[in-house]
Amino acid sequence: MPDVPDVSDLLARLGGIATRDQLIAGGIRGAEISVAVAAGRARRIRRAHYGSPGAPAAGISAVRIGGRLGCVSAAATLGIWTNDDGRVHVSLPANAARLRTNRALVASAEPLSSDRQLLEVELHWVDVPVGARGPGESAWRVPVPRALAQIAACRPRLEVRAAFESAVNARLLSLVDAQRLLDDAAPRRLGPLTLNGLDGSGAETYLADEFRRLGIAFAQQVPFARVGFVDFLVEGCLVVEVDGFGFHSGRAEFRRDRARDRVMLRNGFPTLRIPADEVLADAPGAALEVVALAALRR
Repeated sequence: MPDVPDVSDLLARLGGIATRDQLIAGGIRGAEISVAVAAGRARRIRRAHYGSPGAPAAGISAVRIGGRLGCVSAAATLGIWTNDDGRVHVSLPANAARLRTNRALVASAEPLSSDRQLLEVELHWVDVPVGARGPGESAWRVPVPRALAQIAACRPRLEVRAAFESAVNARLLSLVDAQRLLDDAAPRRLGPLTLNGLDGSGAETYLADEFRRLGIAFAQQVPFARVGFVDFLVEGCLVVEVDGFGFHSGRAEFRRDRARDRVMLRNGFPTLRIPADEVLADAPGAALEVVALAALRR
């Protein structure tokens, strides 16, 4: 006898939010959805949309309004670096109607949110109609290419580059596909913008941009024996590593980084480690610090 699907398990596989049609297609019967809602194992978000108790709040807000997570909000949940502005970006079809918001859609200084959540939202009328979604598309967020295309259409140039480089680094798109998508998405608004696939994070993108602006010679993702790749080799004499808290916060990571630094120092390359948040807060200042140290090395 085949295993009977469980509403909670199927919702989890779909990211915490699904349409009724997706649940039915997954083998759940309509009566079982009602039982799961009554038992608190699922919740009705809006007509024909259901979520798990731990469903992402931003996704619930987007679906409650009548759309899906889009732009930087979708990208962040997909593992793409974004410059979070604190708002939930909601992607809506051009013909979306009956939106559930806390106020009428008129110009106002009052933050816009869904009718049942206080998360501030920004609406983007750029999504495809529900019936035009691709097979297996998420009910609560747009897919990677659409999220990136939306970012390219409205975010600052350097932030766009950082997001696309991040998607390549996370292997969500190949470098060729990412460049093609970027060329198609915003060629006139951004001007020529060539990806290199070397930026490991948004902070690295911002620092590399400052190096280019200052005319500093540098190479990225340079391999060294017994160390692996380093983020930057500046002026051929100084290694610069941009450390994000998520990958350098544990005891094992701390010891690994110091071991790498000792190997590099024995080979004649001192290492400067700069926290990623410092780069994002003041990229010009971080770049000037690197320039000063490289000058001392020379």
